[in-house]
Amino acid sequence: MQFKQVAGQYSLKAKLASNAASGRVPHAQLVLGQSGAGNLPVALAFASYLLCKNPTPEDSCGVCDACRKMQTLTHPDLHFSFPFPSSLGDTCVDLYPQWRKALQAQPYLSYESWMRQLNAENKQGNIPIDECRSIIRNLSMKAFESRYKILLLWLPEYLGKEGNVLLKFLEEPPPDTLFLLVCSQPDKLLSTIVSRTQLVRVPPIDEDDLANHLSATLEISPEEASRFSMMSGGDLLKALELVSNAESPYMEPFRQWMLYCYKNNLHQSAKWTEEISGKGREYIKGLLLYGIEIMRAITVMDYLGERNGLNESEKEFVSKLGKLMSPKKIISIFEALDAAVYEVERNGNIKMIFTDLSFKISRLF
Repeated sequence: MQFKQVAGQYSLKAKLASNAASGRVPHAQLVLGQSGAGNLPVALAFASYLLCKNPTPEDSCGVCDACRKMQTLTHPDLHFSFPFPSSLGDTCVDLYPQWRKALQAQPYLSYESWMRQLNAENKQGNIPIDECRSIIRNLSMKAFESRYKILLLWLPEYLGKEGNVLLKFLEEPPPDTLFLLVCSQPDKLLSTIVSRTQLVRVPPIDEDDLANHLSATLEISPEEASRFSMMSGGDLLKALELVSNAESPYMEPFRQWMLYCYKNNLHQSAKWTEEISGKGREYIKGLLLYGIEIMRAITVMDYLGERNGLNESEKEFVSKLGKLMSPKKIISIFEALDAAVYEVERNGNIKMIFTDLSFKISRLF
């Protein structure tokens, strides 16, 4: 992974490259941001830059031995740690083949996608005590080929109290040992770990930068790319999901559901739920995410005008729906839909989730 492959984030990439070139590299950095913003790709590209034998001022060279090994994620001085179900083993090493396959397919990896890669969607991942001890053993050895030994610890919020084992090592690591902790939920991370790291914040991708990335990497027009970028809120994963469902949008089923809720027709809503629940979790999640975007569109439509990212049918739908709700009710529906996405991702019962949602939304109307 090179900096040029990371969507947007130009000022952040320049700062990281400048710090590395000048030797100002903190030994423990907390790379904080959402998966779709690129926290993991930024960390991977930074690791590539640090291990590269012939870096330029802006990026790794991409052709030296170190860069070629980074392309296959097999550099001996880059160690990975990540959450996984306890039923699959005690340490991450046995899962490296699946990890490399997942990252090479999609560097903007989410926790849910990683669990699917492991066929463990209904299990809880964590970073156990044995993995923490393995980290200490691996980083206590000398570097094989490069100046630095690097640990890329993805989602340290899954460490739990076991993370305390790493505290002394984080504070006083061996020479030229670097920690890149890639985090999405800092409120779940041990405060003792946060206090021992320097924050590297990865913001949502700039709207224009994301649109340029989409039009350059996908077979869509600049106009479509701009629309999807605007709707995704700087999240590449969300933009890709919107693109993949562009030919079969969720507007009609979502519109029908909102109509049943508005009329308090819970009988029809139950029949609708019965039909929808058979379409699979990815479809269900996409429908809920679409509903979240519709709620967002209602709140910003008056401010953005023609740059609202909606097609004509959606504009009409959003306009009519917005007239039926106060800002407070819109926020309540947004939060209910967002909570439902969380439940669907964690293998909740679809019929129960949508039945509960229908009652909540009907009451709000």
